[in-house]
Amino acid sequence: MKTKQKTFVFASLFADDIQGMVEYKAALGHKCESYAWALQTFDRYCLSHHPDSGTLTQEIAFGFCQAGTDGKNCGYRAGTVREFGRYLSAIGKEAYILPMNFFPQKKANLPYIMSDNEIRSFFGAADRYPHADNSPLLEYTVPVIFRLQFATGMRPQEARTLKRADFNFSKNTIYIDEAKGHRDRRIVTLPNVMELCRKYDAIAESLHPGRTYFFPSPDGSPYTHGWMTEKFHKCWENAGNNTSSKSCTPYDLRHNFATRTLMRWVGEGKDLNAYAPYLSTYMGHVTFNSTFYYIHLLPEKLGIQKFMDIQGIIPEVPHES
Repeated sequence: MKTKQKTFVFASLFADDIQGMVEYKAALGHKCESYAWALQTFDRYCLSHHPDSGTLTQEIAFGFCQAGTDGKNCGYRAGTVREFGRYLSAIGKEAYILPMNFFPQKKANLPYIMSDNEIRSFFGAADRYPHADNSPLLEYTVPVIFRLQFATGMRPQEARTLKRADFNFSKNTIYIDEAKGHRDRRIVTLPNVMELCRKYDAIAESLHPGRTYFFPSPDGSPYTHGWMTEKFHKCWENAGNNTSSKSCTPYDLRHNFATRTLMRWVGEGKDLNAYAPYLSTYMGHVTFNSTFYYIHLLPEKLGIQKFMDIQGIIPEVPHES
């Protein structure tokens, strides 16, 4: 089942400039759909609140940011209108550019490091995920997508947007296209992980012949961020773990991959300064600082716990010409 490409229609007096920015980003190699989604929200706001204005003013910028009444997406809106202002200024148009510190950054929560028992009970609950008549593939998708994340350290959005064509079962590799910062990469995975994916692929193909996405929703499109978070929390709660599901998210599977890999290297007496760049490349970190952040956490979060020894969790990457 193939998905239709989303068509975006802009109707405010900023429509031409919005379309121009989307096309400009696409020409630079960016995934323009994410910009189009964000700017469509801005376009609708302008059409409703400033239908006669085609100049980006401070009033419009502030109003758009504050229209996110739940407070959760104000920073996201600020980034959207700031980037649009920069684009307008770059093409010679008058525009207010929102300051970088308009919304203070939220303090990042520390990753939740799971115990062996929590991991085992979580995946046990995932394996028992109930059948759904309206989504017969769901009971197979839930245990596989989370195991793949835990075994490779993929970001949740990378795992859920994988395409079937991204898997090379003969070489045990996965191509990650929808990566943060547009840093595409190819990773090598363990044979048992790929065998699990191969079995899932056969089931998925029987239910969704000719599908584009490896983990398709009932209509063939990739699952959403909200879907993945909901399923993760349901598995966590069904697992009976003492820690509240509010304390962890699907992203913590990535954190646990990183910290467990580093702990294994520590146990093997390896020089983390030498090996950290390897982990950084594998995980698609934009800077080494993201990788060394996990090293900083080791004494604080892992020193008093026993952890699984996941031998060979990052296989050697063969040379490709």
